[in-house]
Amino acid sequence: MLSGRKAYICSPLSADTEKGIIHNMEMAKFYLKRMREIYHCRTFASHAHLPLMLDDTIPEEREVALQIGMKMLRLCDTLIICGRRISAGMVKEIKAAFALGIEVFWYDSNQKPFDLIQVGSWKEIADEMQA
Repeated sequence: MLSGRKAYICSPLSADTEKGIIHNMEMAKFYLKRMREIYHCRTFASHAHLPLMLDDTIPEEREVALQIGMKMLRLCDTLIICGRRISAGMVKEIKAAFALGIEVFWYDSNQKPFDLIQVGSWKEIADEMQA
């Protein structure tokens, strides 16, 4: 399905505590590896590593990190939403992917392990978030 393609991993970074942010970085690293192993694609996730260099709580540094993430997204032909929680930063990435014509998939290991669900529009995601 995604073999040889470039996939942007879209998962939350924001959290209430530093420990939560570190956990979310580790989850991004997990998703990088997991999607690469299962779907044989090249994976990108700036939030897996950038928070080691840029502080998400400092607006200027957060903006730089978001810009880097958007540049990485533009390199990709697929965006994979990982997990059930969608943060404000993820909303921007997902909407940008749709605007750029990038295919969007949702990976939810709790609901459907090993399955990617193709998402056709932001409305489908917004409806799912309300459910």
